[in-house]
Amino acid sequence: MAARGYQAVDASLPRPVPSKRSQLPDMKILWKALVHLIGPPMVFILVSSLLSFKIHFKLQAATWFLAIFAFVPFYYARKNEIKALEFRLDRTWPRLGKFLFFVAAASGIIFGTLNYWYYAWPSYSLEGLRTYTEIDAATTPGSRLLDAGLVNFAEGSHVVTDLAMSYTNGDTYCVAPITTDHQRAPGSLASYDLWAAGVNCCSAGQSNFHCGDSDKPKARQGLRIVDSSQLPFLQLAVQQAEAANNLQVGHAMFFTWVEDADQGLGYFFQMAFKNFIIANVFHAGFNFVCLIAFIVLFAGSGKDTGLAALDEH
Repeated sequence: MAARGYQAVDASLPRPVPSKRSQLPDMKILWKALVHLIGPPMVFILVSSLLSFKIHFKLQAATWFLAIFAFVPFYYARKNEIKALEFRLDRTWPRLGKFLFFVAAASGIIFGTLNYWYYAWPSYSLEGLRTYTEIDAATTPGSRLLDAGLVNFAEGSHVVTDLAMSYTNGDTYCVAPITTDHQRAPGSLASYDLWAAGVNCCSAGQSNFHCGDSDKPKARQGLRIVDSSQLPFLQLAVQQAEAANNLQVGHAMFFTWVEDADQGLGYFFQMAFKNFIIANVFHAGFNFVCLIAFIVLFAGSGKDTGLAALDEH
């Protein structure tokens, strides 16, 4: 007989089913993991593509204004961390988000900028310049080709490798005059203004030159070198050639000597796009490894105190 005030519990009655709310922490971890898996790579893709390609060339100020918004997810992650601290909630996920979103924005901006200046910008700059055909390097002054991007030289044009010169400042900057004059003796032309050039494609202190397609007999096209970081050193190499070989140089112009200019132009854009793909794959992999390491070390070990507090309710 049951004691007064108490009722016997029928063991045959079904036990209460756990509330769906107890399953929420797992779903919440899954949602957070999904956000941190997809969010940072998307930030990197958007900002790196914005800075790597033609919109940067056309609208530089607007591009940089938009690039600043890459830090918006980082700002909200930081805001969530402050909120968690204020209410004494778990801060591990906000900290992870703050780290991953900051890395995505900062590295995307740095990579996109470098990729643009080293590869995309030369391609877009050359496309905007003028093309000249049948240019006789022996009689054409450099001042006539100030707006040249691509030059098709006249039949018989060649690089005079015997008059090549270099200037070394960390890298070796190599130059050799372009001419249609087959008499290669120094001083045979009034002025040597048009030069084939390259970086680290000759031996310092020796008259050899292997830049571009200078070894190909059919090559007679020049792609203008527009990299402003190279031009001062190429100019110094020309001055050394001028002094060593008793040459007269007016307005020196520098070209990459190529057999197929279209392929040369395509190379810059192809490299920019290839670097873009590789960088995005690398960043996505880095982000994935960081997320898995975090889940194993923190979320998977019960250290997510915010979720633990939810279980207690």
